[in-house]
Amino acid sequence: MLLFSLKSLWFSGLVSGAMLAPRQSNSLTGDRLCSRSMCLTSIVNGSVVEYVMTSTSSRKIGWMSVGFGRSMGNAPMVVMWPNSDGSVTLSQRSSSGHSTPRVDSNPPQIANISQAYTVTSGSTPQLAFTMPINGTDTKPFIIWAYSSTNPQSSAVDAHFDKHSDTGEWQLDLTRPLNSSSISTNGTLPTFAALPLYPYQRLIIAHAILCVVGFLLFLPAGAILARYLRVFNPIWFQGHWIIQFALAAPVIVIGVALGIAAVQSAGALHFGDSHRQSGLAIFVLYLAQCALGALIHFVKSKKRTRRPIQNYLHGLVGLATIGAAMYQIYNGFYNEWPNVTGRGPLSGGLTVFFWIWSVLLAVAYLAGLAFLPRQLRQENNSRPLATRKNEGEDIRMASQPN
Repeated sequence: MLLFSLKSLWFSGLVSGAMLAPRQSNSLTGDRLCSRSMCLTSIVNGSVVEYVMTSTSSRKIGWMSVGFGRSMGNAPMVVMWPNSDGSVTLSQRSSSGHSTPRVDSNPPQIANISQAYTVTSGSTPQLAFTMPINGTDTKPFIIWAYSSTNPQSSAVDAHFDKHSDTGEWQLDLTRPLNSSSISTNGTLPTFAALPLYPYQRLIIAHAILCVVGFLLFLPAGAILARYLRVFNPIWFQGHWIIQFALAAPVIVIGVALGIAAVQSAGALHFGDSHRQSGLAIFVLYLAQCALGALIHFVKSKKRTRRPIQNYLHGLVGLATIGAAMYQIYNGFYNEWPNVTGRGPLSGGLTVFFWIWSVLLAVAYLAGLAFLPRQLRQENNSRPLATRKNEGEDIRMASQPN
């Protein structure tokens, strides 16, 4: 179901892109991108752009912001928040890095509160500002942030807490709006369906391969070893074929496609926690493969007990799969809307993910019932003088790899 949904999204984007090609533009253009926390609607109105931040979270708005650039450092930012008296504060700020932005007394462009689109009442409040168009740049990179904690002050230099959600997008201010005039009551225009951009297709391909590699092949190899090793001496062949011969090419290509997607989008490599964690998990997987090979090919004939590296191999393997499962969840639940602006994916993906995760966990835990038998078999495989008194001898089907 997860793979089917991702593939369906790919093909629907191709079809919608083809259908959108011949459409005639309206007099107004702009863009609209959404995450789980907020949407940003941009409307080109002559020589200025209306930027409208709308909360999509069930939590109350604390503050929302837009920054112009690819990262926080030195990006001119516009931070807005509602006050208890019904007013709205607009504060232009900047930061030298990942620290609380300070008030910018001399911003490169002046932002003003948009009275037409700022709405603080109702179930979907909006905070909006206008800013002059930045030359001929119709596809600016922006960063955004959202927090549910209000500064509790209307002062432009008020301190505010760290954001609870953030991301980076690239706007396309040339997209046609299904409207020909600016609203006077806060009503936002609608847009034609958004086609999949090349970097988004790369993200989908990256997701499909990483799901197959980390969520199918790696758990399958671990479960095969857990069950088959006490019944069949060739369990190791099946284990390494699944974990390395099948999984490695899929995982390597999947990771490479993720890096290519970041490059195609013009974003920062390892610029957020998902990309950083992905690199760490990939390195952990490679280390786990190397550890497995070391255990299998380098053995001491004089060992009297199960080597510590065997236990380490099992623990690292489970940690790799567990971290990868969280990474996959974070990828489709947070990373996709936060970097593409296409909004959250279907809730069915979340349901399927948790069902599949529980099934994998139950299958592996049930296999631990064979652990005592495995340890007895390993003890019986050692020279008689080094065996522990484990009771009955059992024909060997498992060798400590």
